[in-house]
Amino acid sequence: MSTVVIGAPVAAQTAAQPQDAEYTRLIRQYLTDKRISTELVDHMPASDSVPSPLKFFGRIPGTPGELTYATDIERYYRELARTSPRVRLLQLGTSEEGRNMVALVVADADVLRDLDRDKVALAALGDPRRTSEAQARELIRTAKPIYWITSGIHSPETGGPETLIELAYRLAVEDTPFIDHIRKNVITFITPVVEVDGREKIVDNYYYGKKTGKVRPPNMYWGKYVAHDDNRDGMGQVLKLTQNITRGVLDWHPTVLHDLHEARSYLYVSTGTGPYNPSLSPLQTQEWWQLAQAELTEMSKRNVPGVWTYGFYDGWVPNYLFWIANTHNSLGRFYEVESYGPDLKPDLKLEPVDTSHEWYRPNPPLPSIRWGPRNSVNIQESGLLFALHRVADDRALYLENYWIKNRQSIETGRTGAVNAWVIPAAQHASGNVAEMINDLRRQGVEVSRADAAFSAGGVAVAPGDYVIRADQPYRTLADMYFAVQSYPATNPRPYDDTGWTMQYMRNVRLSPVKDASVLTRPMTLMTADAVPPGGLSGTGGTVLIADTGDTALVGVRFRLKGVRMLAAEAPFEAGGKHYPTGSFILPAANRASVESVLATLGLRGEAVAAVPAVATHELTAPRIGFLHSWVYTQDEGWWRAALDHYGIPYSYFADTLARRGRLRAKYDVLIYPTVGSGPRDQIVGVPMTGKDPIPYKKTALTPNLGVLDSADDIRGGLGPDGLAALQDFVRAGGTLLGDGSTVELLASFGAAPGVSIQKPSQLYTKGALMRGVFADRSSPLVYGYAGKEMPIYFGGDPVMTVGATARDASNTYFDPNGPGVGVAQNTTPNMNPAMPAPFERPAATSVPNANAAAQGVPPAAAAEVPKTPPGPVSPFAVPKPRVVMEFPAAANDILLSGLLSGGQVLAKKPLLVDVTLGHGHMVLYALRPFWRWQTQGSYRLAFNALLNWNHLDAGAARRNATATGGE
Repeated sequence: MSTVVIGAPVAAQTAAQPQDAEYTRLIRQYLTDKRISTELVDHMPASDSVPSPLKFFGRIPGTPGELTYATDIERYYRELARTSPRVRLLQLGTSEEGRNMVALVVADADVLRDLDRDKVALAALGDPRRTSEAQARELIRTAKPIYWITSGIHSPETGGPETLIELAYRLAVEDTPFIDHIRKNVITFITPVVEVDGREKIVDNYYYGKKTGKVRPPNMYWGKYVAHDDNRDGMGQVLKLTQNITRGVLDWHPTVLHDLHEARSYLYVSTGTGPYNPSLSPLQTQEWWQLAQAELTEMSKRNVPGVWTYGFYDGWVPNYLFWIANTHNSLGRFYEVESYGPDLKPDLKLEPVDTSHEWYRPNPPLPSIRWGPRNSVNIQESGLLFALHRVADDRALYLENYWIKNRQSIETGRTGAVNAWVIPAAQHASGNVAEMINDLRRQGVEVSRADAAFSAGGVAVAPGDYVIRADQPYRTLADMYFAVQSYPATNPRPYDDTGWTMQYMRNVRLSPVKDASVLTRPMTLMTADAVPPGGLSGTGGTVLIADTGDTALVGVRFRLKGVRMLAAEAPFEAGGKHYPTGSFILPAANRASVESVLATLGLRGEAVAAVPAVATHELTAPRIGFLHSWVYTQDEGWWRAALDHYGIPYSYFADTLARRGRLRAKYDVLIYPTVGSGPRDQIVGVPMTGKDPIPYKKTALTPNLGVLDSADDIRGGLGPDGLAALQDFVRAGGTLLGDGSTVELLASFGAAPGVSIQKPSQLYTKGALMRGVFADRSSPLVYGYAGKEMPIYFGGDPVMTVGATARDASNTYFDPNGPGVGVAQNTTPNMNPAMPAPFERPAATSVPNANAAAQGVPPAAAAEVPKTPPGPVSPFAVPKPRVVMEFPAAANDILLSGLLSGGQVLAKKPLLVDVTLGHGHMVLYALRPFWRWQTQGSYRLAFNALLNWNHLDAGAARRNATATGGE
């Protein structure tokens, strides 16, 4: 191990290297508190050949009032690679808007010359099936670990990219023993900006305010689709940035992936409070602590205040960017630092919750400090250098750990509880199954197809079924995705979602195989994507397309714009084949056009001689308007991503324009997803304060704004006039879709007759998977679905009630980020694990759950739902909306995966409601049909509303007649 001289300037450790006096002077000038520094970053060496940030940009990172565009950071990195033999630049891919994502590689020149050799070595350590113990030991002795630092995924967190400008230069030019030890023993990858599109918008926005002195618009757009949740795409992986990082992990097998953030004071080093994801190797979580303690120890030696671990985040859900490393047996971790700014904070005050002396925070942040962007650079860069140095010291240890984690994954697959997972290829919605398989393969999971029928562990496998063997390195990922999550309410508060079981979210049948003999059965590894067979057979002028539940079916309507289409309102037989309700009928279709579209979408059609004798309605392609707020676009982006992916056209416009009215003249369907902040903010929007308008558009000063939408003034929100315009739109025959806060908006202001919102204080849940029961199978909203129920994602609100009055809405929401109501949080909560109900169950109404108390369900509530006695008709009574899906009647049947306490308040509450108003409809979702590119199983619940927008009453009269007859 190398030796660091504590307290001695690192620059003084090698007298031969000249120092950049001006750069060093500026570091000291911009540092607003000398305690927020170490000897590693209080100086800067000079170079005659490699330009410093000061020379290239004319300023140093940490300069108050300045930010750097991602494009300019890339230009600087290219110059470093051109001028230094210790630097290379890799292209990772591009963003949705076409900007480059890069990784700078810094190491000793000799190490860089052998970069390809190290790449091969790390890949070999990543697959112990093809690397013997002796070979692995030799590779561990000679190979160099890759430490990959990423930043800028959260665009308003501006300091990470600035810090990495300087870190790259320091690693490239400084010749102290400390830095030289890092270069000789670690290959450092640096991706300074992950969300490159968002970075340019944030910098534009900052300089607009600085140069004009006017109010800046909110940073409502980062990337094309989402903002903060770009760091929640680790499982779904629809965003280019996630795909690019994943390809990099699969290609380079980094030992560590370290993501930089800004949300805590002054430097939080990730370990988390737990509970830790049980699919992780214990070695993985020990590494979190091992490296964190090394950084904390070094910073404590220098008495830097506010460096801590443990008391933030949990370690549960694998949807973050850095978890791409954890799911692939690398070491994923992150920092949170005090905000960079870049403006000075002359008197930064913190609350006692941030400054208290705790066992995990023995040198806490100060109640008050003068903070500036250079402080952020100093503390973060110091931590990174100590981490890099520790990995350089323990190079062989971290490589050995990586080898062992991969080996353990394989061995667990051979000898552990689950040896494989089988996904039937011929199940309902087989095209959706193929899409799931392809998404898994893109994340590195090995998938095979059964060569012949066999049975193992009680699971019958047909030829062609998908088999995911557990004896593979990335079993960790598969196990994490397919496991059912149990999150007892007595755990520490969850940081994010608590349930994410992939087959539930995608409504796909998957069976774990608990029999090692499955690994000996005949199967062939897939080497290309699964492609559902599509095309057209038969003869005749009418084309029938069975609605088998595949989401791709929606594309038929929008790709064949001029073709007449009908939807069957009942099942029927034709040509010896069965066609479910919702099947498409295309009279007098052009065979060649239809066949081409079906082949592209992986769907099968049958040409027959005549239109079948079955009740139908027209499928008219709607004119779709997509309504957004200027306050918040986070969740609506997941809707847009799905619409774009499946080729559904729409017009995107702001709520401020809705106030003008006449919406029905332009649109047949309006999509108005949750704004997230609540009904009041939707009405008010960006407040109409100040004398100046607040523009959001592309100008010479803001060339990166206005990509998705633009306006000369974004103030005002939906307003009362906009809310009235939405009602007028529906009354005139339009269909309005909404979820989340939009449901609460429409219900709270009386715009959705018969719908009210309850706010039960007993309810405690966060991002869990629950059972949805079809209350009305005749509704077109559930065309394509099989069975009587399906898994859905429920975030905790809104809790809808139908047929009640606004007076029923009482109490307040339980805040899942606050203390549990009647729930004691302890450090051994798993001694009484919550027991989610299995999704597949006998035909009985309820599945007994022995652990009802763990879910906060009193015995009486678990047994039955209290019935309200009849009473006089309320003067506030309104027609009851059509409930299409609801929670189960038995509270113990609700939770499928994740956290739920107080579930009895959800019993029989609506999940999907069709409200009739005038000649139109409001389709309101308490579930989230589009959530982080994970809930593909519920996409059709929204797409069906688009397909059947002007015939949502189909089946209602028939159902009512049946009910009257004593169903």
